[in-house]
Amino acid sequence: MVRSFLKRLLSKPFRMGAAPAPEAEAPLAPPSVVLPAPDADGYIAVAPEGDVVVGRARQSAVGPNTVAVFRTEEGLFAVDNACLHEDGPLGEGRVAGNIVTCPYHDWRYDVRDGSCLSRKGRKLATYEVRERDGFVWVGPRKTGGTDARGGEHDDGLAQRR
Repeated sequence: MVRSFLKRLLSKPFRMGAAPAPEAEAPLAPPSVVLPAPDADGYIAVAPEGDVVVGRARQSAVGPNTVAVFRTEEGLFAVDNACLHEDGPLGEGRVAGNIVTCPYHDWRYDVRDGSCLSRKGRKLATYEVRERDGFVWVGPRKTGGTDARGGEHDDGLAQRR
């Protein structure tokens, strides 16, 4: 946990004599936006369409699960929010094309199918996603994920043994 904190702290730009530049946050729905009730097909509205933008993730509770929702050039995708390494929040990770990188130890995932690019054979669960009536809706689980956790770090820092 400490190494993750230090890595995140050291990766931010530092300016002498000035307050650190604020990080851009994913836009949140204003309090005045009321999300519709779940629909008859089991889909849950997670955000207005305009709040899920290319290159950023949106984290939302969908039933007992927390999912990360992504808009890429290829469409909308939703996967489990917890990294398969140490449960890092993928919705806070860097997004490049269809790949999200965990902010903790740089494990990478393809958001289209949940496949882990850092450890072959591991996969995040994926969810149905659609846009309707001005909202992004997350539906039932489309594919299951693995319960396996742990493994080597992918962040370039050597592990102490």
